[in-house]
Amino acid sequence: MAKNDELDERKLLILKAIIDDYIESSEPVGSRTVAKKYDMGLSSATIRNEMADLEEMGYISSPHTSAGRVPSTKGYRTYVDKILEPVSKDPALANDIITKLEEKMSDYGKAIKACAEIVSQLTNYIAIGVSHGSTDNSVKALQLVPVDESSALVIVVTEDNSVKSKLVTLDEKIAPEVLIEMSGIINRYFYGKPANTVTLMTLNRIAEEAGISRSALLPFVDAIFDCINECGKDEIYTEGTAQLLRHPEFDSIEKARDFIEMIQDGEMIEKIVSSSEDLGNGLTVSIGTENGYDGMSDFSIVSVKFEVDGTCIGSVSVVGPTRMDYANVISSLEFMKRMLEKKSLEGGGSRLIGDGSGKDEKGGSGAEVPDTNGDGDGNA
Repeated sequence: MAKNDELDERKLLILKAIIDDYIESSEPVGSRTVAKKYDMGLSSATIRNEMADLEEMGYISSPHTSAGRVPSTKGYRTYVDKILEPVSKDPALANDIITKLEEKMSDYGKAIKACAEIVSQLTNYIAIGVSHGSTDNSVKALQLVPVDESSALVIVVTEDNSVKSKLVTLDEKIAPEVLIEMSGIINRYFYGKPANTVTLMTLNRIAEEAGISRSALLPFVDAIFDCINECGKDEIYTEGTAQLLRHPEFDSIEKARDFIEMIQDGEMIEKIVSSSEDLGNGLTVSIGTENGYDGMSDFSIVSVKFEVDGTCIGSVSVVGPTRMDYANVISSLEFMKRMLEKKSLEGGGSRLIGDGSGKDEKGGSGAEVPDTNGDGDGNA
């Protein structure tokens, strides 16, 4: 019998065969199956003895009374760390992904959401994208849009090109032309500054130049601050929930629904990912009982972080049963990371996302403000 946890080449080959077959079939794997399907030059009896050693060492286990074996968390971990072989991606896929990212790269959140959508399609599992907000965001552009006599819409674009809006109820009627003038004045005072640097004296000057009372101005300022704070929060995108029904682990709508409700806890996913060991290149894999949360012992999370100019802008995590196709999942995430960072470099690094200058090459605003006033120019 095996004396220690060091696996020789033969045991690694048998463990790989068991895990590969279980990933494909979702059925416990016996020695005869390994002998017939995988050309190792070994008899069923020899494979059976090696499987007994692997079970004693904790790499596989027997489910109930089945003659077959299934991988344990320890077995999957060895598979990921020592056995896994990369899966190459079709070069034509790169062009398709670049095209899909083309229109998304002006906004961190949209880019991360697009990555999650693509990864879910590549892997047939749920993908969770998390875009990180900036804690010191400043205003790049803003617009005040009249809605009716008693309300107006505040639209704010921050330095990282995040766009937020908020409806403001007016206690005092303000003419549309005054709101348009206020947009220009506020832009001038707020541009390029974090919200916490705007002083009471600044607000007095804005109100004086706009010809309105400070009390009439304050609801707009509060709305601007709220929008900036919203831009500083992490955004979570869950893509591919329909993919669950492809897998036998979710053979009922109830199981799928319970799982979706559980992984909606973005904080839990973030904690699992942040506590997982980095395998290199921003990639982490947390398997089964390693997750440390009730209800997650039968699932795995594979995650990769995306960086632009050395700053982490977010991550995409694939969540699925421990019997997931790790080779495809890891290769897909690494491929997606290369595509996003390649696209970022082609666009000039952070300038693609927003360099904070507020100007493009023609001297205009680098941010797109939604054209909510119907004049077609989209200018703030």
